[in-house]
Amino acid sequence: MFKKLFKYTPTEQEQQFIDIVTKLLEHPKTSLKMTPLTDKYFLINEQKHYYILLQNSGIQLTNTKFSFCKSIHPKAYDMVIKNIHTHMEVNRQILEDKLFKNETTMLDTVLNNL
Repeated sequence: MFKKLFKYTPTEQEQQFIDIVTKLLEHPKTSLKMTPLTDKYFLINEQKHYYILLQNSGIQLTNTKFSFCKSIHPKAYDMVIKNIHTHMEVNRQILEDKLFKNETTMLDTVLNNL
């Protein structure tokens, strides 16, 4: 109950940033890089020419014509980072499933050849 009472609601502009990051993550040509030591996140879409840097509750959106940098509320920033982490986990799981499928196929082949 207390979580609902004190749940943070992003401002209109923060929600726009959240939606932009979500759409970029969904785009198949977007790559995601993270620097663990400095805790920076980079979303890069060469096809659309959009680049986003996230660090320290700040977001910088750049393309070939403009650059926009804004600090956002830490809770809104956490929402963006949570979305990125979820996306990374889904991709990790897909890769892991693919790798283990290859291992299973290889083991089946060995087993059938014995």
